[in-house]
Amino acid sequence: AAQVEELATTKERNRLARDIHDSLGHYLTVINVQLGAAQAVIDKDREKGLGALQKAQQLTQDGLHEVRRSVKALRESPLDNRSLTDVIGELIEGCREAGLAAAWQVTGNILPLPHEVQMTLYRAVQEGLTNVRKHALASRVDVGLDYGLEWIKLTVADNGIGAAASTHNGFGLIGIQERVSLLGGHVRTETTPGKG
Repeated sequence: AAQVEELATTKERNRLARDIHDSLGHYLTVINVQLGAAQAVIDKDREKGLGALQKAQQLTQDGLHEVRRSVKALRESPLDNRSLTDVIGELIEGCREAGLAAAWQVTGNILPLPHEVQMTLYRAVQEGLTNVRKHALASRVDVGLDYGLEWIKLTVADNGIGAAASTHNGFGLIGIQERVSLLGGHVRTETTPGKG
């Protein structure tokens, strides 16, 4: 019984750590991008710089609101009363507002998915886009969701610098792998220097 309780506690801690990383990490990354954009243009284009600062301020407020909801509910879902395509579309729009060309395509017949699957797909897109902004030095990212009869495939691809190998996985990617594994799915990362 003690081992079962310890395992359940560890599992819950890992879930909470993933949720905090995914949500707060996303907001902080986007805010950082907006602040960097403001610094880069404020002397040359004050209006554009102020726009980036206003966006960063709004994202800060959104992030604080998300943290408050998470603390209150400990399991706040961005999917509450909203479709998966809508919330992913908002993530894509956030990339565009940050100056990254982003495309979003759904193929196949959209099927109803369990909440856990939808949440995993949402967090995977969120983490993928966060990593593109932080590490890829990309000018474009494409997100695809392909519905099969008994499977669903999510693709996040960028045109960034790539790497020699994908052996280093940060906490965010490990969290995604854990989420996908719990659902019986697989994560595959492909990268080549200069090929995204």
